[in-house]
Amino acid sequence: MDIRNIVLDDVISILEDKNPLHKVLLSSLRGIEDARDKSFAARLVRGTVERALSLDIIIDGVSSIKTAKQKPIIRNILRTAVYQIVFMDGVTDFAAVNEAVKLAGKRGFRSLNGFVNGVLRTICRKKDDIISALNAEGRKNFSFRYSVPEWITGGFCKLYGEEKTENAFKYFLNENRISIRVNTSKTGRDTEFVKKIPGTEPNLYMDDCFYITGQGSIEENEDFKKGLFTVQDMSSALAGYCCRSVLNGRKTKVLDLCAAPGGKSMYLADSGMEVTACDISESKLSIMRENMDRCGFRKVSLVMNDALVFNKEFEERFELVLCDLPCSGLGIIGKKPDIKYNMTKDKVRELALLQRNILKNAVRYVSKNGYLVYSTCTVTKEENLENAGFITSELGLKGMPVKSFLPEKIGEKTGEDPFIQILPGEFGSDGFFISCFKKA
Repeated sequence: MDIRNIVLDDVISILEDKNPLHKVLLSSLRGIEDARDKSFAARLVRGTVERALSLDIIIDGVSSIKTAKQKPIIRNILRTAVYQIVFMDGVTDFAAVNEAVKLAGKRGFRSLNGFVNGVLRTICRKKDDIISALNAEGRKNFSFRYSVPEWITGGFCKLYGEEKTENAFKYFLNENRISIRVNTSKTGRDTEFVKKIPGTEPNLYMDDCFYITGQGSIEENEDFKKGLFTVQDMSSALAGYCCRSVLNGRKTKVLDLCAAPGGKSMYLADSGMEVTACDISESKLSIMRENMDRCGFRKVSLVMNDALVFNKEFEERFELVLCDLPCSGLGIIGKKPDIKYNMTKDKVRELALLQRNILKNAVRYVSKNGYLVYSTCTVTKEENLENAGFITSELGLKGMPVKSFLPEKIGEKTGEDPFIQILPGEFGSDGFFISCFKKA
């Protein structure tokens, strides 16, 4: 099996055709049987996408034809080869160059073998200088060092300062641990089965959450298949925790307005809530249905619903409405690195407006004296702080000190604001925003 050929197809699909990395990689890895080949392919695809901006800068520094002007196949052959040369110690420079030249020929570009060979051999000679440049400190180097577009690095620095920004970008490039949450309705509070899984670490802030490393495909774990736990980042689980705390454990009607893939809905159901979980398409409902069935939450009501259209049947029906809304996703770049190349400032503004239009409907679904929890997996001011202000100033809800509804070790680090902004890597979790409001 020609693994580098598979890798090339995946990288082109992600970087050129803009298909989501996690879906592309999941599909292609299913067709690779050998564990070492599967590991190599996963590392090379993910690494090339993760470092694409840095790789292009390296290539452009030695090539007479810049990456933007190169044929897509050649551009991505070079990207995957340079990633191996600069970032993968287990691959010799000779092997990376030789395989790239052969791959160009196989793909019908034998006439460009000399070009591919020349660019890569020059990079091999300059490798020490390239690595030194990647490790150079200073804000001006953030974009190259961490392979993040300058508009994102600048935005982070403006809002959070250079130190917190760099910590966030370092977290993005760390080897991602899998974060899981135990389904206590199936196991009680007994988490001993999780501790027996190799590479398991406890979460320091939430008792029901754990980290797992070195597991390959978690879907093959027997306890996962039984629904004893679900894959969910702690910051995402924290939104569910906050909802449960706001309601003080009452078993009441709650609405998860944009629910797919269903992690927060399952958290609420696991807490005994009567959950209605919505999303816009049958395909998204199908994903939720599969997850609910596996984990035993068959009483969750799944409803196809366009959150932008007012649903009269929902009016003042729910004591709590969770609005975890579509967003720019800049808090989860570590899990979905392709996000940083596909998002723009204009898209952020469009998403912020979309969120406001959804919130206008959502507030009408909250019963008198009920609650609204608004959350995103991003860090931008437009989508978070400004929209939290919109909920109070324009929609008339009252903000509630969010620290009262968080685990003690997290709550003690917040003030009296009705929101918490978690930066990527903070509390060992993804970037996330959670805010709480009450309807009079």
